[in-house]
Amino acid sequence: MDLISVIVPVYNVEKYLNECILSLINQTYKDIEVIMIDDGSSDSSGQICEEYAKEYNNFFAFHKKNAGLGMARNTGLEHINGHYVVFLDSDDYLEPNFIEVLYNEMIKNKVDMCKGGFRRITDQKDIKSIRKYKNEVYPKEKAKKILIPRMIGSSPDKHDSIEMCVTGAIYNADIIKAHNLKFPSERELISEDLVFNIDYMQYASGACTIDYIGYNYRINISSLTKSYRSDRFDACKVFYLAMKDKLNKLGYDNNTLYRLQRLFFVYIRMCISQERSNVSSNDRKKSIKIIDKICDDNVVRDCIKKYPVSKLGIKQSLFLNLINKRAAKLLYWLAEKEIL
Repeated sequence: MDLISVIVPVYNVEKYLNECILSLINQTYKDIEVIMIDDGSSDSSGQICEEYAKEYNNFFAFHKKNAGLGMARNTGLEHINGHYVVFLDSDDYLEPNFIEVLYNEMIKNKVDMCKGGFRRITDQKDIKSIRKYKNEVYPKEKAKKILIPRMIGSSPDKHDSIEMCVTGAIYNADIIKAHNLKFPSERELISEDLVFNIDYMQYASGACTIDYIGYNYRINISSLTKSYRSDRFDACKVFYLAMKDKLNKLGYDNNTLYRLQRLFFVYIRMCISQERSNVSSNDRKKSIKIIDKICDDNVVRDCIKKYPVSKLGIKQSLFLNLINKRAAKLLYWLAEKEIL
């Protein structure tokens, strides 16, 4: 059996950490090592990591100054010994056969990455959504030219995306080490998982998706609806421009750019949605001014101009047309009514 490393970035998750770690202890695939990276937690999370490291000789705890999820994963990569690696967020948990199933499917298909589906669950274990994939194999060039574009986003005329997240998957650690692959900081470039996957797939022998669901992704509904970032749009625009440049350099075509643009539209929708009063705490005048600035942005307008808007569904095309018409007041009203 191959040694498989599991990297668990940890930050202020004392409420969930035991369930996360227990899901690793109970894995049917036993030849694993668990690398817990305490990213400067201010609660008891770091101590919990130490307790498991003392009790289990294949669990290791490391502590660092807080720098975010991507940097914590990078620290974990510096300490792994396995031939393969799995990423598990510390507020999530795995089904008992998760590692065994993904490892066996990856080996069977002779590829360097295997990705399964996941459930989005609440603290009460209510299932909010399920993402399930088909059993598909992507040899080397197909992984680069078909899988990666689908991870970037859906095409204009259908919903065919595959989640970009590195959780819920298994990777060949030897490739990561050989090419010194790293995660960018999400504080500098959002969607750091997508950047990592694009870089990784340039060297992988291929990838596969399977119809198995073994990853449980915890969502905090209250924090999702109440979190406000005043710089969210600027961060989304920086990401879009950086990814556009990256994809051009790697030789991706216009169809892939359309997928990136559609992802950018999703981010814009999030930026406008957060301007509703119960999230932003801004007054109406200020929020409308912010939305108007988004509508008037040259990058946004150029993106819409070059995109086949007519291929989108009615709701999505209407949204882009409202932006194009600079209908900031109407967009604000839609955000207030939580229609966006």
